[in-house]
Amino acid sequence: MNMQDLEKCLIEVKDSRLKIIVTDGVFSMDGDIAPLPEIVALAKKYGAITFIDEAHSSGIFGPTGRGTQEYFGMKG
Repeated sequence: MNMQDLEKCLIEVKDSRLKIIVTDGVFSMDGDIAPLPEIVALAKKYGAITFIDEAHSSGIFGPTGRGTQEYFGMKG
């Protein structure tokens, strides 16, 4: 995931009332893990909501299998 492209998109919609960033936690085709700390930082910076599809990470990532949020030590 390219954080510069994501930030560019967020800047383009800066005046929108609702902004949502939607990402997979783990991308199934390559097994790449989404850079959640960077994504959440941009979401906070631009007032966006972050939605994470944990279908490929639940039960696998994190100490208790709760997905990429737990893997990165993030809550909520």
